[in-house]
Amino acid sequence: MEFENLNHLFQNCETGAISEYSQIEETIETEVLEIMSDWIWEVVK
Repeated sequence: MEFENLNHLFQNCETGAISEYSQIEETIETEVLEIMSDWIWEVVK
């Protein structure tokens, strides 16, 4: 699955450059957390 405009830490970004990290306040995009959570619950059923 691919997420547009997210870096490898699943944070919204513009370029994905390391220099951008210090400007990002988000820990992880909530949509990604929901998708991961749903997948985990399906796997562990």
